[in-house]
Amino acid sequence: MEPGSGEATPLDRLVRMGIRGAVPTDLLSIALGDGPDDCREKEDLARAMLRRYGINNLGNLGTADLKELGHLDEYEALRLLCCIELGRRSGLSAKGELRTISGPDDVFKLFSYLADEPQEHFCALLLNSKNGVIGIRTIHKGTINMSIVGPREVFREAIREGAASIIVVHNHPSGDPTPSPEDIDLTLKLMAIGETLDIPVRDHVVVGHHEFVSLKRKKLV
Repeated sequence: MEPGSGEATPLDRLVRMGIRGAVPTDLLSIALGDGPDDCREKEDLARAMLRRYGINNLGNLGTADLKELGHLDEYEALRLLCCIELGRRSGLSAKGELRTISGPDDVFKLFSYLADEPQEHFCALLLNSKNGVIGIRTIHKGTINMSIVGPREVFREAIREGAASIIVVHNHPSGDPTPSPEDIDLTLKLMAIGETLDIPVRDHVVVGHHEFVSLKRKKLV
């Protein structure tokens, strides 16, 4: 029986094809489901999620996104996000991408995917004492200003993960990475707070279409 035909469930197909041969819809259905029968019920939801977000953007979803799209409860949404995050961290480690950041060019390589985002994403790159990457966090999606991207949100994950410093990153959907006066003002405020918390903000990188601007390199901060 071919995958997706007859009465075969996502779990049936995964057992037959092997986990590495499973299609994304089946993997997502099983992650969403509470058991063999329930994962079949989650196939339509899995397809809808992949159509709407694409597999590369699943890691940027929050519990609110999942609850709205799939009518999931808080635990179900968090369980799926945990699966996605484990896969992301495993993939980064296997590719050797959890590396030392030597400058803004390395930062752009990690966040070049933001060039295709239709709305602004504000992210934090968490670093250890040797400038090694220990985490990437999306802090906010949408219009960015200090009232929305507050220091609590920016530094919460850094404190939780024991980061020695951070680099903040956001994209300009217009494609022009030229920092705005608001970008510069926000960076200066975050840098001041970071010094107080002993978690310095090393740089702010603005991503455009196939190019970027480092505020530190441009001596804007």
